Parts: sequence; structure tokens; C-alpha cells
Amino acid sequence: MENIRKENSLPAGVTLISQFEICRDSLQNRFFDEKKKNEPLRFVFPFQYDQYIQLLIQSANVILEKRRERNTFIIDRFNEPVIEQLYLYLKMDEHFEGDLQKGIMLMGKYGCGKTIILESIVGMYNTIISELFIQKPLFKFIKSINLLEDLKQNSIQPHSKRPLVIDELGREPKQIMDFGNLRSPMIELLCERHDTGAWTHGTTNFTLETLSAENQYGRMTGDRLKSMFNFIELKGNSRRK
Repeated sequence: MENIRKENSLPAGVTLISQFEICRDSLQNRFFDEKKKNEPLRFVFPFQYDQYIQLLIQSANVILEKRRERNTFIIDRFNEPVIEQLYLYLKMDEHFEGDLQKGIMLMGKYGCGKTIILESIVGMYNTIISELFIQKPLFKFIKSINLLEDLKQNSIQPHSKRPLVIDELGREPKQIMDFGNLRSPMIELLCERHDTGAWTHGTTNFTLETLSAENQYGRMTGDRLKSMFNFIELKGNSRRK
């Protein structure tokens, strides 16, 4: 075939070693190109821990006020270890007890505070980007059932690469009827985001083992979830009154 290079078509004087070096350098350059594409997604959180706490509490109280709740956000022995780990993650600090290249998946019981913590992080993070004119993409925070509704109406492409936080992952229906055919839009999206390396976070009431069950996302998608997320447990019972 015309598009297949003949074995002896390389320039004269090119040795086997130099052929190897040409291929190695080409692959190295492609690696650095891909790495360069991923770098713009994140930045090192610019504030100290006490400042982070102040901003986080303020961001959480905005959300609570929006919900018309009278209580304010409290940091205690149940949520502070997770809040500290999230700070190290945002700082890209090597003391973070996980993989800095993966996303965060907060798991825990109903009402234990997963959503308010991660939604507050998103509000704080997006505020910093906007107010300090940092050239980074904003996060979209969305409940899984609302995301599924969007995926029903549109393709997965608008959500395939942008930074995304999926709240209550696993609670949405796993299959839908689409013109008489069964589809699994959330599985399609999760697999696409895994393959594109999109920065993804979320909350869930389920463990990785449960999410990987056949009546949830299945083992193949569960294996992708394992490589996408740091599964961090938020301990404690419901805080709702």
C-alpha cells in the first residue's frame, strides 16, 4: 500500500540506534504536549489554612442562606479531617493522603455534610478564579439526576471535558429509553471523562464496591471510577434538623 513506508526508505546513514532515538524523541514530545494541555486545569491554592477556613465557611453560609436554613456551617471533629485533606489537595501538597492527579469523591451517609462541603469548595474555588482574574476554567456543580436529564436531551460532549462536580452519584436511573433503545448516558459520560482525563469530583452515598455492582455502573465502569477518584469517607450521621 502507498501509505506504508518501505523498510529501506529512511535516509542513508540512519542507523538502528538513531532510528530508535527518533521514535523515542517523538513519543517524548507527544507526552510533554499532552502534559502541557493538562496543566492549565489547576493552580496552587493561594491562601494559608486559616484563610481557607474563613473562605470555606463564608462560601458554605452563602449556600445555607440560599436554602433558607437558619443554622451556620460548623467545622467539628467529624468533618475537619476531610476539610484538611481537601486543603492539601487544593495546595497540591505531597502530604495529601491520596493521588493528586485523581479527583475527589466524598462518600458517606445521607445528610452527613458531603454536598455542603464540596459545593462550598466549588463556590470558593470559582470565586477565587473570577475575582483574582486567574485564567482557569470554572467548575460546574450539578446533581446526578439533573445531569442525566441534560444528557437525555443533548449529547455527552458539552460535559465531556469541563471540570465537573457530580452530586449524589449513583442515585440517578442507570438506564433510559431512547427511541425504543436502552441507553446508559451516565456510564457513557463517566467512561468518556475517564478516557479524556477530565477533572471530575463528586459525592455519593455508596462505596466503590457498591457503585461497581452490576445493578449500578458495573465492574468495567467501576474499574474506571477507581482510577478517576480518591474515595474519601466523611464520617458522622445526618446533620439535618
